[in-house]
Amino acid sequence: MQDSDSADRPQRRSALVARELARLNIDIAAVSEVRFAEQGSLTEQGAGYTLYWSGKAKDDRRLSGVGFMITNSIISRLDSLPVGHSYRLMSLRLPLLEDQYATIISVYAPTLQADPTTKESFYSELRSLLQKTKDTDKVFIMGDFNARVGRDHTIWPGVLGRHGIGNCNDNRRLLLELCAEHSLTITNTLFQQKARFKTTWKHPRSKHWHLLDYILVRQKDVKDVLHTRVMPSADCYTDHRLVRATARVIMRPAVKRKTPQIKTLQVDQLPLLKEKFQSELESKLAPTEAIDTDPEKMWQDLKSTLQETTAEVVGFTTRKNKDWFDESDEEIQQLISDKRSCHQRVLSNPGYQAAKESYRQACCTLQKKLREIQNDWWLALAQRTQRYADTGNSRAFYEALHAVYGPTHQIQAPLRSADGSTLLTDKKDILNRWAEHYGTLFSDTRSVEDASLDSIQQLPVKHELDEPPSFDEVQTAARKTNSHKAPGIDGLPAEVYKYGGDQLLEKLTSLFTLCWSKGEVPLGTRSYQISSKQ
Repeated sequence: MQDSDSADRPQRRSALVARELARLNIDIAAVSEVRFAEQGSLTEQGAGYTLYWSGKAKDDRRLSGVGFMITNSIISRLDSLPVGHSYRLMSLRLPLLEDQYATIISVYAPTLQADPTTKESFYSELRSLLQKTKDTDKVFIMGDFNARVGRDHTIWPGVLGRHGIGNCNDNRRLLLELCAEHSLTITNTLFQQKARFKTTWKHPRSKHWHLLDYILVRQKDVKDVLHTRVMPSADCYTDHRLVRATARVIMRPAVKRKTPQIKTLQVDQLPLLKEKFQSELESKLAPTEAIDTDPEKMWQDLKSTLQETTAEVVGFTTRKNKDWFDESDEEIQQLISDKRSCHQRVLSNPGYQAAKESYRQACCTLQKKLREIQNDWWLALAQRTQRYADTGNSRAFYEALHAVYGPTHQIQAPLRSADGSTLLTDKKDILNRWAEHYGTLFSDTRSVEDASLDSIQQLPVKHELDEPPSFDEVQTAARKTNSHKAPGIDGLPAEVYKYGGDQLLEKLTSLFTLCWSKGEVPLGTRSYQISSKQ
């Protein structure tokens, strides 16, 4: 996945692979040889996938690495983060209906030429991971095993199906013994289909195709696998073909938000549309004969009116600071489509040399154009930033500096328990641990000596603070609020109150006066009593 100017593969392969997975309707993909350092994630917003990986340390030569590419719609349903066990093993736990789970493991086994100790270490670690997996979980093990298992289904009943292919190599024993020990079935061998839908890798010298990439399941769950086949049309910039399994598993529905997600209002347009905005508010906030006596109800009505009116007048913002790939999505999609057409012609007639040359040229064109698009985007960003600096537009200048240059790599950082003995990966446990940490850090239990209180200088009492807030005070406070700041939970930024007009400020003054007289402050659906001392 790493980008390199010296590589013969195009830039941003994470985005290109994600778009290919979306085209083939893949929900979860196990990927090998990611070659990113340590553990982390990056999100491809345009394609709607997030890549999680587990690799070697930064200082090591990164020739391995495993990971998952998961659709963003599934990520929100996960109870825990994907866990990297080494640069060859990564797992995630998928919540299913009726409190069931599916444990999915991404693997990258050592090659045939690897040291025997390395091979034994890998399978020992995989065995340990399977032993820790609950017996009630469905198990899917996916990845590059670098093993050819052959077709001897009579010797390995339950492990191999009747439709295996090819001969075997020395890595076969390690994989088949693992499957027999843990009652696993290699689903690639269960379905009768053409050879090109079984083999995944072509030997560079002999030009023979072999089956090296497998999807394993527990024998009791074989009925859940509807089909497993190779997808020759998938062009993911690798010498291995994509293997796709269709499984009958139903995920647990996503938990509905208690509070709807607040969209960002495009308040930058309010100064230009101030008159229209004030006119709309005046018609909706016109005085009525009914007098509100409940601060909570009064605030909820006012908040709803402000949200609806602002949305009607200025609308919502779209995603800012798209990176160079997403901003040129249409042009890139056309290039990918041209390359895919050439690839299809090669698949339909592998011996036709002109088709191969056309495909090679399409790959070169894609790589060249991607570099040009990236370079042009950077030049335009630099010129725009310099123009903002020259004209003294500091706000636009800093926004340009914070532009998204590409998908941000987020380091996976699971927490340890308070005693440091357990590594927490469950989302709920992580949140509870943070709450415990800050609850301890900012505990409100304080012991203050009377002598310290007596040493505080006593100031004269300000009796004017006993008076309820006036219209002038509310107006002054609205004018002093800073613009371009993040809104609160109601999604209403300061600009709404600054440009709302006198009708809105009078309504706010009435609300504040009611809160003052009743000693109640509305906050969501709760109210807090204010004592006379406060």
